[in-house]
Parts: sequence; C-alpha cells; structure tokens
Amino acid sequence: MNPEKIEQSKRFSHVGMHSNNNDTYAMQYKEAFDTLYESSKPVDIIALPMMFLMRHYLELILKSNIMYFSKFSDSKSMLKNIKSEHKLQPLANAFQEHWTLVVKKYKLKIDDEKYIKSFKTFIKLMEQLDKYSMSFRYAHDKDDEKHFELDETIDIYNIKKSLDDVLPFIQHSSDVFYDQAEQYIELEKEMMRELERDLIADMYLPSDYM
Repeated sequence: MNPEKIEQSKRFSHVGMHSNNNDTYAMQYKEAFDTLYESSKPVDIIALPMMFLMRHYLELILKSNIMYFSKFSDSKSMLKNIKSEHKLQPLANAFQEHWTLVVKKYKLKIDDEKYIKSFKTFIKLMEQLDKYSMSFRYAHDKDDEKHFELDETIDIYNIKKSLDDVLPFIQHSSDVFYDQAEQYIELEKEMMRELERDLIADMYLPSDYM
C-alpha cells in the first residue's frame, strides 16, 4: 500500500463518534497529556501544552462528576454555574460535596479519606499554578503581567505522581458508586416508573369512575 495512503488513514479521525460528552473529551485530554509526558522531546519545548492538557482534563472530569453525582446527591451545588466556572477549587469543592452526600445517602462502604486528602492537596497545587485556566495558554494576563517569573520552575514529575494518586477518586468514583448502589438506583427507577404508570392511569380513567 502507498505509504502516503497509510499515513493518511492513520490521521483520519471519526471525530463525531468520539466527541459525545465531556467524559470523552476529558479522556482524550488525559491521553494527550500522557503521550507528551512519555515523549522523548525536551520537556521545556512541550511543558506548556502538556500542563494545559492536564489542567483541562481536570476541569472536564470534575464537571462530569458533578453532573453525574448531582442526580443522586439531592444537591444542586454548582449546577447553575457549571458551564461558566473554570476555576478548579470551586469545582473540586462541589464534586467533593456531591460525593460525600451520595456516600452517606447510599451507605457506601469505602475508605476514601486518603484519596480526599491527596485530592485536596493536588487541587490546591494546580490552582496555584493556573487559577483561571490561562497560565498555560497565554504568556501574559489581561493586565499584561507575565504568568511565570523568569526563574520559576514546575516539577512535572511530581505533579504526574500526584495526579496518579488521585485518579482512582476522580476518574473511577462513579464506577465505585454504581457497583455498590446499583440495586438502590434500579429500585428508585422502578418506583418512579410505577408512579408514572399510576398517574397516567388516573388521567385516562373513564369518566364513570370519576
């Protein structure tokens, strides 16, 4: 086969099938970050886009978790502002609130203290590096101040280790929740279906029965 055709086929993306939701976007940003992290390129020529990919992954996965757990937490925290919020700390706080509520509501058997502690430390660090999702995108802020001082450094190795420590919490918490709460979720769904059937039946009762 023609080498050019092979190269073309490798670079042909079915983007429509791989952009359905923020989970998909988040996973692709994470995959791209990992690819750059494992690259043999000198880190100083890829550090900015690498860190932006990680930072945006965090924003998207936190928003996705908030939307998912809000269905079960009985809380509306962050739902009103979720599209306009880009700071990690408020998103992290909202995710943790929804998570804590569902753990209590569904009596999940999980020891998450270590993960939450690491999560808080990690988010605080990332918030310091890039509070408004701008530091890794532009050299200067709106006041034309440089985002990073000339002698400033970032230990991406330790940041990657910190991310790995919290991945089970931010990326797989919904799986843990569903595994333990599936029977309750299905029961709630069935109760709602029965309620809907009763309401519809009442609406269409013959007039002789009214």
